[in-house]
Amino acid sequence: MLFGLKLDDRKQAARMALFFAGFFCGIAAVCFFSGPLVIDPNFLDLSSLSRLKQLEVDQGKLFVYSVRQRLGVVLFLVLVSVAGLGGLGGGAFLVWCGASSGIVLTALSMRYGIRGVLFFLGATLPQQLFLAPGFWMLLDWRWKQKGARRLFASLLFLLAGCLLESYVNPILLRLTLSLL
Repeated sequence: MLFGLKLDDRKQAARMALFFAGFFCGIAAVCFFSGPLVIDPNFLDLSSLSRLKQLEVDQGKLFVYSVRQRLGVVLFLVLVSVAGLGGLGGGAFLVWCGASSGIVLTALSMRYGIRGVLFFLGATLPQQLFLAPGFWMLLDWRWKQKGARRLFASLLFLLAGCLLESYVNPILLRLTLSLL
């Protein structure tokens, strides 16, 4: 059991494998092609990150933006599911999430060391504690066709993640940026 999920279910294990395959491919991509992401002085450099620290965030607009971004993914997953391509769409989503996480985490850790890892955590927490299970439940709904109640529960998790991303994360991100 991992994060409350039964991993004896082959579909759960396959989903984890897809995410981690993307994650490790993202790490490999940065290691083999580090020039654009690590050496480029404009990618996540200290001056751009310090400007982030000074930025005043309109939390209401950030919430609307965050909800739009998440609903786009939800709509994509639901539409490919209805079209009969849900497994392919869900798999592509998991690989993409893993790869993007691996790329950003590796680039930050290569550039800033442990401070980069802390920045990554500050940028992704606490919203990912709700967004990840929300998308996981959405994928579960897609693969098992659980009905409207399961879909609604996943949307509530995603909404909670968007609220945290908009109202709590900017505070944590500002604190984490002070470490750099």
